[in-house]
Amino acid sequence: MDELIFEAQPRSEYGRRASNAYRAQGLLPANIYGLGKENLTVTIDTKEFTRAFMSGQRIVTINTAGGQEKSVVKEVQYDGLGDELVHVDFTRIDIHQKITLEVALEIVGTVVAGVLEVPLKEVKVESLPAGFPSSIPVNITELKIGDVIRVGDLEAPEGCTFADEPETLVLQVTAPVEMEEEAAVEEGAEGESPDEPEVVGKPKDEDSEEAAEESGE
Repeated sequence: MDELIFEAQPRSEYGRRASNAYRAQGLLPANIYGLGKENLTVTIDTKEFTRAFMSGQRIVTINTAGGQEKSVVKEVQYDGLGDELVHVDFTRIDIHQKITLEVALEIVGTVVAGVLEVPLKEVKVESLPAGFPSSIPVNITELKIGDVIRVGDLEAPEGCTFADEPETLVLQVTAPVEMEEEAAVEEGAEGESPDEPEVVGKPKDEDSEEAAEESGE
């Protein structure tokens, strides 16, 4: 990931009213903590952070009054409707120590046939802070119906390892519903036994018994 630098201003007012006032100015309330240092309460530019966060950036450098803080996005809070950012927490990191972050999967290409199902949107990556990719590409161009990709099938970037279990399902290609229904109908037809001829009249032995009774035998 390219280095991303935010300019932070110290925050001295707290509470919902103060937070609303900051956001009205285009500023996002934030906390910086960790590594045994004093917790910092600051504000950063909301638009800059939103743009970076939506593009997958998680590791940032924050310029504060006390110097630069190398940090990772720990938690992001939204309003009740889930539309507007209201707060973000940053955790300080040591550039010489590995950390684990969730990195977005980037689907490359399209499948020729079938329905693509992607239950895993992000994969956990362990690396030194300087070696994190912005995304993990997954090429699906040559996949066919019935094919699956698991975490163990992914190629980790240099210096990175995946923290998820290798058998964790990333994506799969399934048959469209129409094809599954047709296959079920065909299978059912093959398993049916031939129709038995309809019996007309009474069995032969029953006819004989009635004839004998009428003749007085």
